[in-house]
Amino acid sequence: MPNNNRTTSDEYKNGVRWVLLLTLILNLIVVVGKLIAGTIAGSLSVISDAIHSSVDSINNIVGLVVMKFATAEPDETHPYGHAKFETLGAFAIAGFLFVTCYQIALSAIKRIFGESAPNPEVTYLTIGVMAVTIVVNIFVTVYEHREGKRLGSDFLVADAIHTKSDVYVSFSVLIGLILIRMGFYWLDPVVSLGVAAFIAWNGYQIFKATVPVLVDAAPMPAETIANLVHEVQGVHSVHDIRSRSHGGEIYIEMHLHVKEHLEKDHVASHAITEEVERRLEKEFGHVTATIHVEPVPS
Repeated sequence: MPNNNRTTSDEYKNGVRWVLLLTLILNLIVVVGKLIAGTIAGSLSVISDAIHSSVDSINNIVGLVVMKFATAEPDETHPYGHAKFETLGAFAIAGFLFVTCYQIALSAIKRIFGESAPNPEVTYLTIGVMAVTIVVNIFVTVYEHREGKRLGSDFLVADAIHTKSDVYVSFSVLIGLILIRMGFYWLDPVVSLGVAAFIAWNGYQIFKATVPVLVDAAPMPAETIANLVHEVQGVHSVHDIRSRSHGGEIYIEMHLHVKEHLEKDHVASHAITEEVERRLEKEFGHVTATIHVEPVPS
């Protein structure tokens, strides 16, 4: 359901940009910390987690570029605006996740099935760095998801989902590091495979959320809209209902029959369509409705 809090274009644009810049700085700190700790320890799981976290930084940069296009005003070639660029950016995040998943899984499988490597040397510094990055990721997840919902940003919400995966993944890596320090060195590539599986799951979740928008899937059943319209006094029937979502707004088209004694009363017919639009807005948020009024079939 669209968010009613998206107000002016400038407020939305500036709000999303500020969130992306702040989370970009924090994500870069996390990536650098994990890379240093993983390299020093020689831990594939920590380095894999750093690669996973680096996708967050890439997503922030992509988001800043996307915002320039997604918030542009409607023009002759894009009369409905450019907001789907943002959903397309969220779709791209999933693509980054699957590429990352493949790279990590390949490295882990090579390590498990024959590629020799020295055992990781996990220290308290390695464990401490991972603990700090988990705290930072929790803050970024909560902040970005809250702001994404408030601003009605598909991109921020999708990015927050990925950052949330960092919390679980990093926590799993931290537990693995403790066990590796106890001598269970074989856990290092196994934990990396777990990281890859979690990344793939998050990519799937984002695909599931963005693909319906990009292919103009109906955001709700036509029957749901028809039931709401039939509650309006003066409506006889409704048919040929179509709906799609676009950039946080829902577009609905329908053919409406008003009751016979109102057919020639254009003022009354117009009032009925206005009431239909009002109820649609109340129920679904930002709605642009196109209503074609027809006489009741004889």
